[in-house]
Amino acid sequence: MAKVLVVDDDPLVREVTSKLIGLEHHDVREADGGEAAIRMVAEFAPQIVVLDVLMPDIDGLEVCRQLRADIKTASIYIIMLSAKDKTDERIKGLDVGADAYMTKPYVADELKAHIRVAERTVDDRHLAMHDSLTGLFNRRAFDELLAREVASCRRYGGTLSLVTVDLDHFKRVNDTYGHDVGDNVLRELADILRKVSRPSDLPCRWGGEEFSWLLPKTDVDGARQAAERLRKEVESHSFAAIGSQTASMGVAEFRMDKNGEALCRRADLALYKAKEFGRNQVAVFDLI
Repeated sequence: MAKVLVVDDDPLVREVTSKLIGLEHHDVREADGGEAAIRMVAEFAPQIVVLDVLMPDIDGLEVCRQLRADIKTASIYIIMLSAKDKTDERIKGLDVGADAYMTKPYVADELKAHIRVAERTVDDRHLAMHDSLTGLFNRRAFDELLAREVASCRRYGGTLSLVTVDLDHFKRVNDTYGHDVGDNVLRELADILRKVSRPSDLPCRWGGEEFSWLLPKTDVDGARQAAERLRKEVESHSFAAIGSQTASMGVAEFRMDKNGEALCRRADLALYKAKEFGRNQVAVFDLI
């Protein structure tokens, strides 16, 4: 069952489309315009959006652009609906990132076929950008997120910080309890990371037992406080099969005269210092 958002300012089209998709046992919600669609995407997190092009507030083309520009929503499968059947209108829709373009009135069986294609496609897209073990963004996604946030800082100003997280003595966990238990520990850490993250934060699994936590609009002091909250949550958590576990963390803030790679290096250096200083602590690059 997929989560589907139907966006159309015409209540009759919205109702008919929602009922049609709902008959296929999908979880369907509705939005009556572009602004409502963007809000509902954040709240509902659909995998598929059936999107009208002509709407009075924000048109479907702009909604599509915004969804594709954000990595959190870039994998959504977008089916555009429009009363316009000209080739150049179809091209516009596909150029801004729509996966399919249908004209109204549409054929019901064709829409259902597009929904079935969408179900197969979104799974592949999700796997490409997410870690299969923890469900967090993977290294590939992290690289894209970092590039996007650095570009945003350069264009609009603001702050960006990075926290690198590494489980202490994790090799002992695998050696003592086995890799299945170790995998469960990583999953639990990912859940803790989600719990302490704000909606704008970007937690990723870098690889192995190391995680990267991008904090947009956050200076180094705010990142240090966030990392300390995470450290305490990990320390107080009782992990299944092993009980207590700690983590070390390194913090660094993006500098306009540097690049994303430099931010990662400085956060890693801070993490190494946290390990040297005795583990289970937060080290800040500018303070070591």
